[in-house]
Amino acid sequence: MIYKDIIDNWIRNKKEEREKLIAANINKRISLRIVLPFLVIILGLTACSSNEEDKNAKRREFTQIVENRSAKDLLNDLYVGSDGDIQSLSRMLNVTPSSIERIRKGETEPTDKFDKRIKDVSVYYFQNEQSYSMLRSILDDEWRWYETILYFPVHHPWWFWCGSFILAVLCFVAVESLTTLWIEAFVFLVAWGCSLIFSPEKMEDKYSDTINPSIERVL
Repeated sequence: MIYKDIIDNWIRNKKEEREKLIAANINKRISLRIVLPFLVIILGLTACSSNEEDKNAKRREFTQIVENRSAKDLLNDLYVGSDGDIQSLSRMLNVTPSSIERIRKGETEPTDKFDKRIKDVSVYYFQNEQSYSMLRSILDDEWRWYETILYFPVHHPWWFWCGSFILAVLCFVAVESLTTLWIEAFVFLVAWGCSLIFSPEKMEDKYSDTINPSIERVL
């Protein structure tokens, strides 16, 4: 009987230890799921608030730089940044491609109103570290949801890597599964496929043989 009691007590103790370990793991998983997202949000808000003043100062500096440059030079900068995508540049500036070509080549000059538009867009361009894809995401009406997904790691690297870190932690510690990471990879694959299938329609150019008087004028 004594040996039986000892064995029963040992089994009971092991069972209690196992139950405590399971409970501790459950609490750990719940804590990770709750604390990590809030931690990332707090860090993100702190970073945003600290960078706001720097952004305003840079915008004033970029505005001054742009004001001292000609519309021709600014258009050529945008053209180079677009890698020759004159269609997207035309959509963002609300003009036809031929008008842009004539102005950037020095054949005509912009009206005062269009000159201001060029400088406003150029300020955005410089403010976003001369990232043409970021500029398109702000100003191009043909920017699509799948492009937002594809360029998210480039446009928002801090959020992307923090989010990926949280997903990795949840996968290996809390969820113990790679399902979340597979879903993320699948979303990027779908976005990439859509970018290959769909493309913006080519803009109709009514001023290929004559100038647009509201946009440009003869030198």
